[in-house]
Formats: sequence, C-alpha cells, structure tokens
Amino acid sequence: MSENFYDKHYYSKLNPGEVVERRARIKSPEQRFLESVFSPKAGLKVLDLGCGPGIILGMLEETGANLWGIDVSLSAVEIAKKRVSKPDQVIAEDAAHLPFKDNEFDHILAWGVIEHFPSIPSTLKEICRCVKPGGSAVIMVPNAYYYKFIWDTLRKGTGPRKLQEIEALYSFKEWKDLIEASGLKVVRTARHNKFDKPKWAWLRGMLIPYYFSNHFVFICEK
Repeated sequence: MSENFYDKHYYSKLNPGEVVERRARIKSPEQRFLESVFSPKAGLKVLDLGCGPGIILGMLEETGANLWGIDVSLSAVEIAKKRVSKPDQVIAEDAAHLPFKDNEFDHILAWGVIEHFPSIPSTLKEICRCVKPGGSAVIMVPNAYYYKFIWDTLRKGTGPRKLQEIEALYSFKEWKDLIEASGLKVVRTARHNKFDKPKWAWLRGMLIPYYFSNHFVFICEK
C-alpha cells in the first residue's frame, strides 16, 4: 500500500477544521450502528487500525478507553492527533507490520481497511497477534456480491467498482474463512448498508438479502 496515494488522493486537502465539520455531519444512525457492534469500556486499550483522519477515534473518545491509532498516511495522522486527548498514541506506520507487542490490546478495530492491504492474511495474523487472549477484533469489510454491483452487472455489464489503489472484494464466507484462518474466532456478524437515506434504512433491511449487503462486520474473539 502506498502512503503517497492516500496523502495525495485522500488527505492532502483536509485540515483539522474540516475534520471537525465532517464529524458534525456524520448521521446519528451510523454512529449508533458503530456503538451497537463496538463500545469499549473505559480504561481498556484499543487500537484503531487504519485510523485515517481520526473521525472514529474522536467518536470513541467519549468512552474513556485508552485509544491508539495507526495509519500509513502521515497527513491523516497529523489530523487525527488533533482529534484525541493523547496525540502521541496516534502514529504513522505501515499497519501491515504492527509495531506493538504480542497480546497488547484489549480490542482492535479495523473499520473498512484490511481490504486495502496487499496481504490480507498477514494483516489478519498481525491483528490476532496483538489482541490479548479473551480480547476482541471488530472488522468491517466490503461485499463482492453487494446488490448494487449485481444490479449494475445486469443492467450495464459492469462489475464491482473498486475506488482505491488496492481494494479486495470477497463474499461473506470468503471473508469469514480468511478471518478464522488467522486464529480469530467469529462470534457474531452484522451487515452494514449505507445510511445516506436514513428513512429508508428499515426498508433496506427488509428487502435486501443479508448476503447482498454493502459491508459485513465480523465481531471476533481470540
């Protein structure tokens, strides 16, 4: 993964003021969804892997957890540092080789990030290595069989759209098998569909089959 790609295309034009503004625009249904699958207790050590400009770290500040963040983009990290109370714990490193001890974290959050790593199995093994026995990892990943991809294929002959330099797309079972091969155990799953039109969220839940969802969240234990 290239830090230059993310600096140039994602974070070069952001500043802390814009991040605060974007955070204010995050819709409450999306924040409630995150809290439904990941709500750490105060004092526990939490790593946000691929933290970007720190929007989720900022959301987790109110939990009182001992927050750490890591991202390949120096620009993103500089912004994220301004979102947290312990900026020294947000670092710019290649998260494919985590610079942490074995069994260091109570929880690791990988929210829409591992699909962008060149070696997903290696990244998952690093997550497993750094989680304490009895700890958890919450991993959100995209679905290759998202219903809009299927609809676009039927209508226009196009396949899944990959919007970043590296972006792996797998089915629910393929993701589950990859995660469990790392040593983590999937104990619960949830589906994540877009919250851009909250009033239609209930209808999406009724009409879209589970395995055609936009993303899957795997709640795992070690």
